[in-house]
Amino acid sequence: MKKRYLFPLTLFVAAALLCFPQKVIENPAEPEAKNAGRVLVLKEEFRITDEQGDFYFQNPKNIKLAPDGSLFIADEEQLLRFSTDGKFLKNLFRKGQGPGELERLHNYLFSGNEIVVFQHWPGKIVRMDMEGKLIREFKPEKPLSMLISVFGDRYIMAHHSPLKLEKKGTEPEIVDIDWKIINVSGEGILEEIGPVFPAKWFAQRLPGAMIANYIVDLSAEPLGEKWLVLHHDQDYWLELFDMESGKVQRKFGRKYRKVKLERQKKETETEKEKQAVSLDPPVDYVNDIQKLFVVRDKIMAVTSTIDNTKGILVDVFNKEGEYIDNFFLPVKHIELMDLSRYPITISGDFLLIKETDEDDFSAVVKYKIMDMDTSSDKGYAH
Repeated sequence: MKKRYLFPLTLFVAAALLCFPQKVIENPAEPEAKNAGRVLVLKEEFRITDEQGDFYFQNPKNIKLAPDGSLFIADEEQLLRFSTDGKFLKNLFRKGQGPGELERLHNYLFSGNEIVVFQHWPGKIVRMDMEGKLIREFKPEKPLSMLISVFGDRYIMAHHSPLKLEKKGTEPEIVDIDWKIINVSGEGILEEIGPVFPAKWFAQRLPGAMIANYIVDLSAEPLGEKWLVLHHDQDYWLELFDMESGKVQRKFGRKYRKVKLERQKKETETEKEKQAVSLDPPVDYVNDIQKLFVVRDKIMAVTSTIDNTKGILVDVFNKEGEYIDNFFLPVKHIELMDLSRYPITISGDFLLIKETDEDDFSAVVKYKIMDMDTSSDKGYAH
């Protein structure tokens, strides 16, 4: 009788492994590192303001360090480059529709000594040198939503499904959005790789228009040339996506206490009329993970845990999905509801961040992180 059930059971197990090939790792609430929970020590390297008059900060965002150590800041119709000691060098943005010109900068990355700029609509990828001189440009054969990484003349991008509202009238509704990872050649040829990665937006019709805000969207960071680290869940889950096989090889997270959303008091009708139309998603808790960074070969998840005295909690995982460390960034001026969109970058041993003074004037600050490394043998090897 036992032999009668052995073969079907074997088939069932094999089928289950085929359907669910990725490894799922549920880490404990605390990491193993002895100095976990420390508050990082920051040393200011320089502070950039627009007082010198060569440029004007409107909405500085997307702050990055180039391979040569210079600092870049994207702003409204500006791509500003600064020297290694924070001196203004040049605005590389050229407005227009001609060669090397842009209507709007959506994202930019570095590939060796070149800058790769992505314009969402009309779709366009522009490559220029560090002085802003056009090297080449091309148009992908179909619209795309996101530039994730560049490896030579291979572009890892993503695109989401169209926004479709089912309800009539102006009643807001939650919308399911599907993201696909796209491999784009230097000739603009698209190849979809991998499964669909679902996300959730919140949208509403207005007279002659539509507004939308994401509840949770796709975040993607390259880990070497083979892997992408993905997040598209309101709960604490990350995925390691193999771009060669087109499969999620590992899903990992940790036990995490969710943070309840504390909404601000409603403004008066007069105050509402003065403000631009906005759409607040109908959620009771904020997303567990707010931002992703990959520093060397370590995965850093900026969480929704903010301590009034310590700052923002950042969790650290290795590429195997093990929870190895955490620390607090001593940043206390960012509201939780703004964190996912706030201009803040961890790059190597540096923190790049926008700060504002009491008069609401912006500055971009580069800090050296003095104690990024850990004594654990699973730490941040240089």
